Amino acid sequence: MRKGVMSLVGAAVVGLALGACDPQPTQGDVPEAAAVSAEAEGAEAFVRELYAAYHDDPNIQSGRTDAVWSARTKGLWDENFEAAEGVGYLGFDPICACQDWVRLSVTDLAVTPTGPDSADAAVVFVNGEPPQTVRQTLKLVREDGQWAVDDIVWGEGHVQAGQPNMVEGLIASTAEIKASASDGG
Repeated sequence: MRKGVMSLVGAAVVGLALGACDPQPTQGDVPEAAAVSAEAEGAEAFVRELYAAYHDDPNIQSGRTDAVWSARTKGLWDENFEAAEGVGYLGFDPICACQDWVRLSVTDLAVTPTGPDSADAAVVFVNGEPPQTVRQTLKLVREDGQWAVDDIVWGEGHVQAGQPNMVEGLIASTAEIKASASDGG
């Protein structure tokens, strides 16, 4: 009996000693899943704030600003605008898929991290009277610690549904405008 108890005690001591060898997280360590979750939450908050700006209060400026675009996409917009000598590729706000909005509200949002500084935000929102449902995916990037829209993939209900994504459309439009200008057209 005594031999059995000693064996159990010995096993417990060995187990404790081995357990002490396992690296324990320090106070500053964040498990990878928690870091990914925090990144997604930051991207989700950015998208929610982006769409919250589209409100119906006529006393407050609403809608998006150019600050929402990544440096790459802002550069493509600027190049397209300059080539077209004004409005080029799109004659509407691509975030809300509209020129005007009435009761715009997000009905579904799913953010999926795609890298340490990128995420996809699948957005479903309604806008207008009668309400029209629009689906699109915002391709997000984090630049200088801030989230920005790098591209938009048009989805069901969008006026551009079935067309190339926004960045591809910008590039093609700019090339077409420049080609037409060089041909004397």
